[in-house]
Amino acid sequence: MASTALLLAGLFADLGPPPPAGELVPGTVVSVEADRSGRPALALVRIDAIDGPVFCGIDRRAFPGEHVPPPQTRMTVDYTPTACAPAPVSRELPRWLLLSMGGGGLALVVAYLRRAGPITRGRFMEAWTRGYIGRGA
Repeated sequence: MASTALLLAGLFADLGPPPPAGELVPGTVVSVEADRSGRPALALVRIDAIDGPVFCGIDRRAFPGEHVPPPQTRMTVDYTPTACAPAPVSRELPRWLLLSMGGGGLALVVAYLRRAGPITRGRFMEAWTRGYIGRGA
């Protein structure tokens, strides 16, 4: 059942990144601010907005793995007049992985059922009377 669900999720799931809150604009990390312990905590980013250059601070928690990029790094920024953040990135499993896991599991189930033979009324009743099915009831 799970392999069929993975196969269907791989075929029909929308795996794109979430929509941005504002507009995606290019930016450059100007400087990196450290916290009290000396770890990078904030990236000061210069954004090339329509109104002109804007400076914006992005906290390390907004970056993947909480790794603040070094100065002079070019990046795409999700900019609104009140805030900014790194561009949204899809954190979903890739489609090819879902398809291969679902297809592989489905192939294993089909191979097992083919090797086990068809479940007929006679085979079912024989397994029932031997106690292979319904033992806990």
